[in-house]
Amino acid sequence: METFTVIDTDGEAIARNLTLAEAAHLILTDDGREYEIRYRRWPGYELWSRQQVANSPWAKTVVSSSADTLGEAEAEIFASVISANWSRHPQAMTDAEYDAISA
Repeated sequence: METFTVIDTDGEAIARNLTLAEAAHLILTDDGREYEIRYRRWPGYELWSRQQVANSPWAKTVVSSSADTLGEAEAEIFASVISANWSRHPQAMTDAEYDAISA
């Protein structure tokens, strides 16, 4: 099973040996954020998030999945989160990639 390292915006490792879901959760909950995967008839499952300050409203992200089940959708959405390069958010890479750049 492939494992991941999540790094902060300075490139320092926050956590290592994470599953895909654990790494995505760490990125999505950074800095007091919350997230939900919601089902809509069309386009299917969507990733929503919000900041937990000043009662910020939920906002739909650009990440979605047309998978048939929630489990499949989570895997697809979490993979998208891992591969995204969002500014001011932690980033993830495989443990092997992290080992190669930190050697």
